[in-house]
Amino acid sequence: MADTSKKLKSINIDPKLIIIALLIIAVIGLSVTGAIRFFRPIPAVSTEKTAQNIVLPGKLSITFPEQGQCAVGTDTLGVIAASPDQNPLPIASVAKVMTAYMVLKSYPLQPGEDGPSLTMTDEDVAGYKYAVQNKHSYLPVALGTDLTERQLLLGLMLPSGNNIADTLGRWVSGTNEAFIKEMNETAKALGMTNTHYADASGADEATVSNAVDQIIMAQAAMQDPAFREIVAMPQAVLPVAGKVYNVNAMLGKHGIVGIKTGSGIIAGGNFVSAAPIDNDGEKHYIIAAVLGSRKPNENLKSAFDSNAQILDQVRPQLKTFTIEPPENGFGRITTPWHAESELMVNEPIRIFGYPGMEAEYSIEPLEVELPAAPGTDVATLTIRAGKVSKTYMMQNKVQIDPPGFLWRLIRN
Repeated sequence: MADTSKKLKSINIDPKLIIIALLIIAVIGLSVTGAIRFFRPIPAVSTEKTAQNIVLPGKLSITFPEQGQCAVGTDTLGVIAASPDQNPLPIASVAKVMTAYMVLKSYPLQPGEDGPSLTMTDEDVAGYKYAVQNKHSYLPVALGTDLTERQLLLGLMLPSGNNIADTLGRWVSGTNEAFIKEMNETAKALGMTNTHYADASGADEATVSNAVDQIIMAQAAMQDPAFREIVAMPQAVLPVAGKVYNVNAMLGKHGIVGIKTGSGIIAGGNFVSAAPIDNDGEKHYIIAAVLGSRKPNENLKSAFDSNAQILDQVRPQLKTFTIEPPENGFGRITTPWHAESELMVNEPIRIFGYPGMEAEYSIEPLEVELPAAPGTDVATLTIRAGKVSKTYMMQNKVQIDPPGFLWRLIRN
């Protein structure tokens, strides 16, 4: 230190001046840092949930028939209830719902459209003859006849032509084997974990599923307007076959507008139904599935009756519920400078569902100019029930001010 002082004196610099200079530099540095901090953009506000997910009041009441495996849901809410035993069972011609779904995914139709045409080949005629000889359901076809996509789907879903299922499978995928592979890939993608397709028609007893998976399948198929139109038709006139009738004898009863029957010695009686309900101007479809129903000489009728019982029980319980927000709201808005406010919704919250249903919700902040007076739209509340979501504006209960001078100056 002594040596340093001697050197400083030798160049005539007062040590006190150096100390003062260093202090000035420090102050300038702090001033620059403070200025940078002060003029940085104000960070965004954030939101947090302060309530649990919404549970609709009451409890769903349904007694499933003793006969058969059952499940029920809607086209938007998914499965809402099921009987305990959900082991895979042969589903017979109910498998054709998947076949029709895949055809319409590959070659979409609008209601009333005919779509492209197929010319019947020797292979198609052989499939028809095989179905007749083996007492399968079939649609008569003739070599060289042209059938439109719509006519083929009608032949598949109304008289339940097994031969048409194979024809359509080859059209979509090139070979029966390739189509079956795609059926199983599609089932997996839809979340049908207890389903395996061994053929396009369901004639093979190795084509199995359960009632829950068939609600999932029908839920997907019923999103297509052309599918809904076709399965609701009681009859049609087709080339070669003439007038054909829908094997779904429940059309028009208990509000049923589809979807597909299936029956066999091993499979028993199977029926997946759809019945519309109108609620607040919106149309929803109840979907019920009964598999493996048995009654001497009346397997399919037994499935029909069980299915109708399910629909009649569930229908009055599906409605729009008006939900009162929690006392402290669904959430709050917060800021890094510790300004916060409870968030309120100033309109009735309405949810379509059933007693005991849980609906998830999320809150997202909006870009808001501060200060935000009480009652400003500062966030959105989105409520999700199945595939349906509704969004409501949320308002702050107390004013949200911008950060003060000191906070902006010393923030990290």
